[in-house]
This record gives sequence, C-alpha cells and structure tokens, in this order.
Amino acid sequence: MKKSAIWLAALCACALLLAGVAINAAPQSNSNVAGAWTITMAPPAGGGGGGTPPASPTVTFKQDGSKLSGTQSGRGGDTAIDGSVSGNNVTWSLQRTGGDGNEVTITYNAIVDGDTMKGTSTSSMANATPRDFTAARKK
Repeated sequence: MKKSAIWLAALCACALLLAGVAINAAPQSNSNVAGAWTITMAPPAGGGGGGTPPASPTVTFKQDGSKLSGTQSGRGGDTAIDGSVSGNNVTWSLQRTGGDGNEVTITYNAIVDGDTMKGTSTSSMANATPRDFTAARKK
C-alpha cells in the first residue's frame, strides 16, 4: 500500500513538472493590435522644423493571426498598409508619392506594450533619417 502511494505521488509530481515545462515552452501568442492607433512622431533628427507640427496620423489595423492590413491617414489621405505581428513586435509599411513625384516606402517597426507601442520609422527617400514614434490605441 505504501509503495503504491509513493508511486502515485511520484507520478503526479512528474506530471506537474512536465505540464509546467510545456506551458513555458509554448510559443508566445501575438499581440492583438486590431483597431485604430494614434501615432506621435518625434521631431526629425538635427532639429529644424518650427511652425505648426503636422497632425498625428492614425493607423487602423485589421489583424488575421500574424498578418496585418488596413490604412494609415496622412497629408494625402488614407494609404493602404501591409504588415505583420510576431509576439509583441509589429511591422508595417506603406507607399506614398513623394514631393518629387517618386514612390516612397515608409516602414514602421515597433514593440507593443498593451495599448501603447514605441518604435522607429524609416523612409526610402534619399538622405532620410529614421524617426522615433509612439502610438496609443484609440479607445
């Protein structure tokens, strides 16, 4: 009887240990970023600027698992975005026509923390420097 109780206790301990390992080894689920977010861009590096800052753009994500689609507002209206989310890392890009008439690709990379994200945007324009940004989910 004692041997059966010891074996049962050992078996339960092993089962609990394996369950804990399995939970910790499970892949991290993707952050839910679906919905509208207000982006606040940091000033360009090197200062400059002055006058009235541009309105904060809004990006609206539609999420299907790790795939993102949607739109981002801007001076020329809404532009389609394409992106992805992996864990708490989110990336999206859009294409606009620059002031010189050439196509410009802007890519955003951020880390999501609940209803906020913080990251950097880069542009394919010549001499463009990366810009930091924050975003907050619209409630």
